[in-house]
Amino acid sequence: MPSRGYRKGISDRKEPKPHFVRTRLTGSEFELFKSEASARAVTHSQLARAVLAAHLAGARAQLPHARASAHALRELSRIGNNLNQLARQANAGLVGVPEHELRRCLAALNTVARSL
Repeated sequence: MPSRGYRKGISDRKEPKPHFVRTRLTGSEFELFKSEASARAVTHSQLARAVLAAHLAGARAQLPHARASAHALRELSRIGNNLNQLARQANAGLVGVPEHELRRCLAALNTVARSL
């Protein structure tokens, strides 16, 4: 139960934010900013606040992953599962593909996944 009880519109996580920071962007900068916020499923304010807070703290911004990279990781996971199944069948002698070839493909897949 929240410390303030169940009251409509009140949350323990909300902090008042009475100060404003304004900036001007060119049309292309704003479009890039808008697309980045959209890809990460956050509002413009949340994205700007996270980047600014990280900069002031001298740390890297903790932002949610962009949807495209999450989709790419899901696809890579599926490919990895298929390679794992092929490796099991190769170890059992059911597939004509050499084991070292499957291991080379898996190593390449891991390299791509780490770069994401």
